Amino acid sequence: MGKKIGIDLGTTYSCVSFVDENGIVKIIDNSEGEQITPSVVYFADNNEITVGSTARQEGALTPERLVERVKNYMGDPNFSITQDGVDYSSSAVSSVILQKLVRDAQTYLGDSIDGAVITCPAYFGDAARAATKAAGEGAGVNVIKILDEPVAAGLAYGYSRQEDMQKTVLVYDLGGGTFDCTVLKINFQGDSKEMEQITTGGDHQLGGKDWDARLSDYVRNEFAQSKGVSVEDMENDAESRAWFSENIEKAKKLLTSKTSTVLTVSFNGEKEKIEITREAFDNVTTAELERTILLVDQMLTAKDMVMAKDIDEIILVGGSTRMPQIQQKLEQTYGKPISSFEPDKAVAMGAALVANGASVDASSGSAGSSSSGGKAVLGGEAGAIEIQNADGSTTTFIEKCTKSYGVVALQNGKEMVGNIILKDTVKPAHEEREFGTSCANQSNINLRVFENIILEKDASMEESKEMYESCLITLTPGLPADAPINIIFDIDCNGELTVTAIDLTNNIPTTVKPVRIGGDAATAGMDAIKRATLT
Repeated sequence: MGKKIGIDLGTTYSCVSFVDENGIVKIIDNSEGEQITPSVVYFADNNEITVGSTARQEGALTPERLVERVKNYMGDPNFSITQDGVDYSSSAVSSVILQKLVRDAQTYLGDSIDGAVITCPAYFGDAARAATKAAGEGAGVNVIKILDEPVAAGLAYGYSRQEDMQKTVLVYDLGGGTFDCTVLKINFQGDSKEMEQITTGGDHQLGGKDWDARLSDYVRNEFAQSKGVSVEDMENDAESRAWFSENIEKAKKLLTSKTSTVLTVSFNGEKEKIEITREAFDNVTTAELERTILLVDQMLTAKDMVMAKDIDEIILVGGSTRMPQIQQKLEQTYGKPISSFEPDKAVAMGAALVANGASVDASSGSAGSSSSGGKAVLGGEAGAIEIQNADGSTTTFIEKCTKSYGVVALQNGKEMVGNIILKDTVKPAHEEREFGTSCANQSNINLRVFENIILEKDASMEESKEMYESCLITLTPGLPADAPINIIFDIDCNGELTVTAIDLTNNIPTTVKPVRIGGDAATAGMDAIKRATLT
């Protein structure tokens, strides 16, 4: 029997973890001896693919063959990158990264990998979650569960803190390409240990990469003004972009411990030393930092919560929270105790805790109840995840939906989204709502299914995002106008939605097989990936 692992599939860096026989959560070193792997892929022209630090080195001379930060496009049917005439989806590129992570884990552990829990931003919708799962399956990984990143971090935090406590914490998770904010309630009393996900917010398009972009803009402008070159030319030059991608991030990291640093920039035969002070960096990234505060406030307001009285502590997760401006801003704005918990590793550690001991149906890759002696229960009663702690006690975690899901209906002649499952409902969720046919003898209904973050039964079209191209229900002939149709939504433990419809007049259920927007776009390039050689 092989091992089970937790994978933090990150925008800029990825990390893998496992739980050893003594209940200790450990990070797995990759083949380069690193604990975090750059989420960078290099497509060589000989059908070889390289991932990680080596990929970045190989891409120095041919940066047009270097692909990075595809996580921001997970589930986007309009995104693809083309290499040697082959179009690759974000899932296909991510599957290569996962292959590298799993292969290195096998080498490190000296054993096969039976399954993995893969994390994603809490703010990911149905399509992005399905694309993440597809990436795992495309890599040959038995995907146990898709787990929200702040939930994983919260589980790791709770596992490390076994003393009695009752508190409500805000997990402020700023990664390389995504930002999540999540409220968790912790109630540890003796052997009774409970954690509950209260609500979530964030933006899966906001992350450390945006701080990098603003700093790149600043350095390019300084260089252009000094040397009289075009900023646009610098931005359009592939080699210059690759240099900035690597060196701006290094400068940003240096500014976490230094008040200034110097970059030597070269372009079109010109060279200049550009000094960057921490103050200048903070100034050019003010808007990005303020955006995270706004998202936290919006999340709390939507849940009728107030930071001053409802939150006891702020936990910083994600490598980008190392920037001094983050803690300073949070202290100035909220005045709450702040702790930093394994910024680069907490998410992978929490995923490993969930993966550890979970029983897996090898034929489907689905997680079920743990077998005797198992240490994780997924999709159990009330949607709880149960983690057995090193001292023999059990931590029960209640996981929630991060989106609301509904269908378009007419209300007073105006189209609106009638939500069926509301955000913050316990997962797995099963909810239903009755609608009526629009006219007599209606032959079918093509449900327009939307997701949003509205905590009410009704949402506007503008506040919602359409999920499917087609969700067709064939009706029994002869139904009158306003004949009752029951629409049932189910959200599984991975956050994926299924739809059922019941014609209540004739008590006829219909299994609906929705077609996602873009269809099978997530599989583009998967076959080419399988034929390539991962070096």
